[in-house]
Amino acid sequence: MEVTCYIQVILPLKLEWKPFYQLADAHVGERVAVQFAFAHYIGVVSAVNVQPSADIKSVLPAQKTGLSPIHPREIAFWRSLAQYYLCSMGEVYKAAYPARKQDMESVEVRVHERLEKRLEKLRRQEERAIKDFTREKYRAEAERIEAILAGEVPSFDPAPVSPVNVDIPLGKTVLLQGQDRIPVYLEMARKTLLQGRSVLYLVPGITLSSQLEDRIASVFQDLHVFHSALAEGRKRAVATAVRTQPACFVLGTRSALFLPHQNLGLVIVDDEQDVSYKQTSPAPRYHAREAAILLAREHGAQVILGSATPSLESLYNTETGLFTKVQLKENLGKGPEVQLINTAAEIRKKGMAGNFSLKMLEAVKSTLESGQKILVICRSKAALQECKEELENLYPGNAIDLATPATYKSLSAYALIAVVQADGLLSKEDFRSDEHTLQFLQQLKTRCGQTLIIQTMEAAHPVFKAFRDGLDARAFLEERRMAGYPPFSRLVDVVLRDKNEKRAYKLSLDLADALRPQLPGIIGPYSPFCDDGEFLRCIRIVLPRDKTLLRRKQALSQVIAQFEKQFKYVGHIGVDVDPA
Repeated sequence: MEVTCYIQVILPLKLEWKPFYQLADAHVGERVAVQFAFAHYIGVVSAVNVQPSADIKSVLPAQKTGLSPIHPREIAFWRSLAQYYLCSMGEVYKAAYPARKQDMESVEVRVHERLEKRLEKLRRQEERAIKDFTREKYRAEAERIEAILAGEVPSFDPAPVSPVNVDIPLGKTVLLQGQDRIPVYLEMARKTLLQGRSVLYLVPGITLSSQLEDRIASVFQDLHVFHSALAEGRKRAVATAVRTQPACFVLGTRSALFLPHQNLGLVIVDDEQDVSYKQTSPAPRYHAREAAILLAREHGAQVILGSATPSLESLYNTETGLFTKVQLKENLGKGPEVQLINTAAEIRKKGMAGNFSLKMLEAVKSTLESGQKILVICRSKAALQECKEELENLYPGNAIDLATPATYKSLSAYALIAVVQADGLLSKEDFRSDEHTLQFLQQLKTRCGQTLIIQTMEAAHPVFKAFRDGLDARAFLEERRMAGYPPFSRLVDVVLRDKNEKRAYKLSLDLADALRPQLPGIIGPYSPFCDDGEFLRCIRIVLPRDKTLLRRKQALSQVIAQFEKQFKYVGHIGVDVDPA
């Protein structure tokens, strides 16, 4: 009598449970084709030989796909992310293996099968061939297909790197502070690869990835680059290399965390303070810095967080002993001249011409005459366009680079950098704006050769004072402690999105009332903005950073799940843990 085998499957959906299916001889991590709610999906087997909780007559069959299986460490990583960021494993799976990626893999499997059939036919033809010429032709074609099917596994022989006098202690997460961090990264990568383990090097943007690629490839010829702008074929090739090679070096943006890593020995997160590392939508709304630490934990890998201007969270973690801090010894020289121009005073003295002070325009003129590069930072795209027109009228035919804080991502150096309306970088609504503004100004200073000009209406603001005094983000630590904000607590934003404004308003109040008995520190609900025709209502929850954190986060998930079921409101509520 045939025994029916039951499995549980992770689907790329927001489900708090894993549905049951029938499939004999299945393995955890195997990808299977299933039907759910009259739609077809590719899922991942999460458990085998289980007993369905539902009526076994309703359990549908699953089918094998032939796709590469998911390693248990990948599934463990998804589980950690889902638990930390209060989302389902299905949502993490969908982020790691979007439908288009799996479609391309299915094509690859079919191509692989056709090649295997072709190889088998060639071998038979070679055996039956009478003439040597024909036999050699079949053999050459067979060897070519064998090489394609086997793939190439390179042996690492990294070029020598510049010697570094830095001792990186192994074990705890390391915060590497300083400007010239790349030589340290490359030396650590070289040691890791020679040990037969892989390296993941994260940067916050595609521009930085492109700028670093040539430098790293000069040392590690078999460098794999991964980011969202790559064609699907190149992404698939990188994923295959990561899955099959015993040791490889990947340079990528935050999405590279979801590659099928097999044997990670080192994870580098450069410019760890950069807000681009935060995924805002859809779920999982993860931060690459924290996600990298979770990933490294599954592999027993070393983590290095690098920055010239570390985040307040990382600085705090070094003070509490959670991280180890390594400060690079650097001869930074005198640095650029910093001019803080009070535009309020300049307006009174008639010292302004449009958006620019006459002092700044004088510096721009002399820099252009010397043939050197200039960068002007504007607070927004609208302000950038206005400044561009003014500069073209003032200096026709001269190339002056312009950017906003969101678009500036460069390793290039400029003789003159000017920040126009710098007070526009500050926000009373965002408690992190002081920290982010200070870090941004410090980053600009490292890219400035001669003169850094900051124009502001609020020259007496604590951020500009801290910048003048050469302080880092710790200048705001006591203020955060008194306010009870991170890093002394954890924030969770619960956001309701609805096209019906009245319903969003009413249900946000009801949800806040449902949360208050379970959780302290409820702020709101309030309306942050309207987005894509939908009305948003946000409930902010401040959780104590103690042993109750996990229990309170689980309670939050349970209340939201019950609320969605009670009011039939599934798909309207999003949870953002550690909002940027």
